Amino acid sequence: MRIRKKAESGQSVTNLPTGTKLPKEFQRYFWDVVFDDLTLEKYPGFIAERLLNYGDLNGIKWLLSWTDTKFIKKLVDKSRNLNPKTRNYWKIILTEVPD
Repeated sequence: MRIRKKAESGQSVTNLPTGTKLPKEFQRYFWDVVFDDLTLEKYPGFIAERLLNYGDLNGIKWLLSWTDTKFIKKLVDKSRNLNPKTRNYWKIILTEVPD
């Protein structure tokens, strides 16, 4: 079964299988939470914030595979959890990308 879930930032996330878990290689980005409890269905904004702040190229590619730029733009504008350098970087990058 596939779902269409409203993300925490108010934007929609692309279709995801119910209970989609993160790849184990991303566990290092979620050191302060129970990794096995994280699902895209429940925490899309939190997961995206962590990957934008700390993720590598593979993490960003994976992030873009399940969301769209509107979701990321909204997250960059509204999130309190992105550090200032990360926020500035993504604002510059996303101004080049059309919706």
